[in-house]
Amino acid sequence: MKTIRITETFDGYPNGKDEKRFTKGDEPEVSNEFADLLVEKGLAKEIEAKPAPTAPAAPTKKDTAA
Repeated sequence: MKTIRITETFDGYPNGKDEKRFTKGDEPEVSNEFADLLVEKGLAKEIEAKPAPTAPAAPTKKDTAA
């Protein structure tokens, strides 16, 4: 699955049978194949995957010494 940003409003068939309206500015998650097709046609841009947030490092004795 990929997340894309819609650049033009259009109606499409993301699963091959059910029509769906894609509105400019929306950021839906769609199948890789559908995302690639929309990007090729200039109807969307792929959004880079955001890295998973990392937990803050536990304070060390040096950090907590007063």
